[in-house]
Amino acid sequence: MPGRRRLRSPVPSNHPLLLEWWTDLEGEDHGVNTRLAYVRDLKDFAEYVAGNLEGASADDLIRFTRRMTEAGLAVATRARRITSLRQFYEWLRRRQGRPFSIAQDLRPPRRRHRVHRWGTEDQVAQFRAAFQEGTPRVIRDRAMAELGLMGLRVSEVIRLDIERVVHLADAERASLVVLRKGNKEQVLPVTADAREALLAWLAVRPPAPTTALFFRLPYQPRRERVRLHYASVEKIFKRYAAAAGVPIPEGIAFHHLRHTAGQQMASVGLGIEEAQRLLGHANPATTQIYYEVTDQRLRRAAQRLRYRGRVPEAGFPPPARRVAARRRPRERPAPEPRPA
Repeated sequence: MPGRRRLRSPVPSNHPLLLEWWTDLEGEDHGVNTRLAYVRDLKDFAEYVAGNLEGASADDLIRFTRRMTEAGLAVATRARRITSLRQFYEWLRRRQGRPFSIAQDLRPPRRRHRVHRWGTEDQVAQFRAAFQEGTPRVIRDRAMAELGLMGLRVSEVIRLDIERVVHLADAERASLVVLRKGNKEQVLPVTADAREALLAWLAVRPPAPTTALFFRLPYQPRRERVRLHYASVEKIFKRYAAAAGVPIPEGIAFHHLRHTAGQQMASVGLGIEEAQRLLGHANPATTQIYYEVTDQRLRRAAQRLRYRGRVPEAGFPPPARRVAARRRPRERPAPEPRPA
């Protein structure tokens, strides 16, 4: 009889403090990916200080940050690790009742200004043309692509359940209940293209004992993971982009659709608050990236700046004559009668 498979802990460390921190982060509604990143970063620092996280000093933190710089780690990686250290030692300060955190003076390096790349409308049409086959796999991929062009993240797409697609038959009420970052639910209206693609997928979706809206094809019930993994989705859409001849930035594929959606929202004139809600940004400064004024958009804005008033045919009207207001005479009191 084959031995039972041991269950693997989702926590990437067995350090007692990190296990306790993981539990508290879960109670604060941090997403799984955020918690994993935090604990992985602290695991590296725990190895650097030989597991003595409580006895670490501010000098240990400074030496660790210098070591990251000397190792040539990317600015984003160093900034994330320093943020993780600040979060952990602030949590430890509250737990131990200390007056200050040893990481309070750590500052993450400033990132360079990021310039997102997105596809043009012609490239979007070219990319959509790559989904020509009528097989269930291609129809499934087309539905996921339309959700990406609606602004969803790849993690939000693969976590969708079939019961979270509501009122799809009604074009005016079709919506998705999306699980955003931080495990926050949000109801989003569905675009016409996404609704059409979802209807096509649900029409050919194989019957399977799973609530996942998208899953591996063919369905394999014995597999531990039924849902698609985000790395698999990235590979799938890189192949479609290559087949369509659409250039995508290095390292991302599905997220390129999200950037394209953000830029399209700015181009069609959506307000920044509306785009922020559709994209699920916690900070409007993140949405502002798509609203940066280019020379072309500034020229179009200047062309709209017109004054449409007209001069009367008779010419300018004569200036109004100013009439000085007459002063009312001051009323003098009547003289008192003299005594006889």
